[in-house]
Amino acid sequence: MSIPKEPRQLMINLMYLVLTAMLALNVSAEIINAFFMLDKGIKHTNEIVDLSVKATIEQMKATLETKPNLKPIADAAAEVPEKIKTLLEMVNKIRVDITEPGGLYTLADHQSKWAGYGYKKFQITTDKKLDGKPVGYKDKDVTHRIFVDEGQGEKLKKQIGITRNELLAVLDNLVAKLEKEPIKGVKLDLKAIEELKKELVLEMPDDKIWQDAGKKDWANYVFAYMPVASCYPLLRKFENDAKNASSQIVNFLAANMGNKVLVYDKFDVFSQSKKGYILLGETYEAEIALGAYSSQAKFSVNVNGSNLAIDGAKAKYSARPSSVGTQRYSATINVTNPQTGEIETVKKDFEYEVGVPSITVAADKMNVFYIGVDNPISVSAAGMNSADVAVSISGAGGGTISGSGSKYMVKATSQTAKDQYCNIVVTNKKTGKSMGSYPFRVKRIPDPQARLTNNKTDGAIGSGEMKAMTGLMAVLDNFDFDARCEIQGFTLWFTAPRQDPVSTTVAGGKFDAKAMQMVSAAKPGASYQFVDVKGRCPGDTAGRKLNGLAFQVK
Repeated sequence: MSIPKEPRQLMINLMYLVLTAMLALNVSAEIINAFFMLDKGIKHTNEIVDLSVKATIEQMKATLETKPNLKPIADAAAEVPEKIKTLLEMVNKIRVDITEPGGLYTLADHQSKWAGYGYKKFQITTDKKLDGKPVGYKDKDVTHRIFVDEGQGEKLKKQIGITRNELLAVLDNLVAKLEKEPIKGVKLDLKAIEELKKELVLEMPDDKIWQDAGKKDWANYVFAYMPVASCYPLLRKFENDAKNASSQIVNFLAANMGNKVLVYDKFDVFSQSKKGYILLGETYEAEIALGAYSSQAKFSVNVNGSNLAIDGAKAKYSARPSSVGTQRYSATINVTNPQTGEIETVKKDFEYEVGVPSITVAADKMNVFYIGVDNPISVSAAGMNSADVAVSISGAGGGTISGSGSKYMVKATSQTAKDQYCNIVVTNKKTGKSMGSYPFRVKRIPDPQARLTNNKTDGAIGSGEMKAMTGLMAVLDNFDFDARCEIQGFTLWFTAPRQDPVSTTVAGGKFDAKAMQMVSAAKPGASYQFVDVKGRCPGDTAGRKLNGLAFQVK
């Protein structure tokens, strides 16, 4: 079963499947009412489809007043409702047959209305909710007898196939007719017709389903011992399929009533700049547009008198200028409209600038590289595609370079001596020629400053503030790179009032137990000195000596 595109039809099909599955349970009054609610909903949908098909056919007839040459299409659409008539009559007769044994509930003044549908046996009721519902709504024997024993189910299946084929024949006959007697401005899309055939709502029942279920035939699988109530929405569903199928075909034919406009079914993004070449500091401007083109259209592209090959509804133009400056070219496209056979021509002039390649390499942060951190650089290749530029590192300083386009990252490993440099070399990939070498000095990261964890280096300090300290830290001031240095160790001298100084050596930046004991003894008059402070920064092979710190407790 194909999935319908219309939300209402999808809802109906899903409700039908759910309610059918519920038959495995004990059929309650609520479930029975749900069947009739579903039947009523589908019936209302069918009425809407009928009105839509009728209105569309009338509009097509009205079109013939100004376009009489389109009569074959309008005549084909007018045939469609007749093609489903036999199936609809069969469905209605089966509905009457399964209802007649128990009769039909009806209001007293509605009896003639239901008699018009073929019902003969009635039970008068004053309950409006019962009007039009079968008296024997739970009867399962009558459905089995009529659908299975008397073969009405298999006859219904056969008629579904016949109706489907007759609907499809409307399209095939029209295609054959237009091939013999073409109508100017009309060309049916054969691919769209094949898609319509595949998506036609009225489908042949799938034999594999009932065969896999181990049933004797389709009628046994669908109708055997089903309550009359459940068969009402099921039969209405077949009506709905037929009417929606007819609507699909009528709407397709209506869409081809003198349609002389190409169907733009392919899309792409197109960019056109005012200038094909700009310098640093200038503003680049481009128009970005959604481009639509038709897979039906046949066209040719000519640039400066030479035809270009078409690939995927687009052509590629390439040129190798022999001089610098502004270059111009003229593009002409001739499009043949498959609907009208007319040729339309579009022409436009373009220009671009040709310059001499030049390379610029600039450090993004400073004019030196630092060991132990990522050093970003920008490589600008004016007049060249960035994909054709190769960037490498050579000379003193060692290290590696990575990146692409215009952004690269340098990692240096050793300092450069006087008159030595780390060189960034730019090469043209296409020619293999060097386009320049750009020197940079390599230094180690500047010495950080040792500080208490309150960010102080010396001076007076309160006893409470001192007691709250947990160690030393190494801070890089005014350094533009993401680098973190660490304290490797220090010696702490503590002098309590009127006592001899004592010391302890600490490994790392965090106070150990003995250092914490000294700090906790802070009181006015005490002093603290941090000496032999060692630190280490990224890229260092050994620690470096940092500044000392001195504090007097106030």
